[in-house]
Amino acid sequence: MISVLKNQVLRVICGALLIVVSMAAAAEQKKVFGDYEVHYIGLSSSFLTPEVAKLYDIPRSRSLGYLNISVLKHGKEPMPVAQDVNISGTIKNLIGQSRDLEFRRVREGQAIYYISTFRFDDGDMYNFDLDVQPNDAKQKNFDVKFSQRFYEDE
Repeated sequence: MISVLKNQVLRVICGALLIVVSMAAAAEQKKVFGDYEVHYIGLSSSFLTPEVAKLYDIPRSRSLGYLNISVLKHGKEPMPVAQDVNISGTIKNLIGQSRDLEFRRVREGQAIYYISTFRFDDGDMYNFDLDVQPNDAKQKNFDVKFSQRFYEDE
């Protein structure tokens, strides 16, 4: 009886993990610039777990957006390598109100992320314009533009 229950719980957990991984793969957003990939994701900070929000000092709020940027470079290594970059950007709503984004660098082992937060209105579309400058002096700036609608979670 306990063994059957454990198997059912394990199946539910595995199924949930598969769904999360599938959603993450489908939601991948990136721009490619030669050997470089600029990955980005935006979501409501309320989607962050309390532990992650605390770790990175990000307030969890239904109307606070969270933007995560990472830059990878393909080279001689078998896997792409995280890059240190300078990043700046703006967020603009559809009526033209614009704000500057401030990014913080986060390093986790070999991974490097740049995170920013911003207030949003439920259901509004926002245009992001990012200027990404790899610390590699031979490389020019990358102009990363994308639009995304943000919703307060229920």
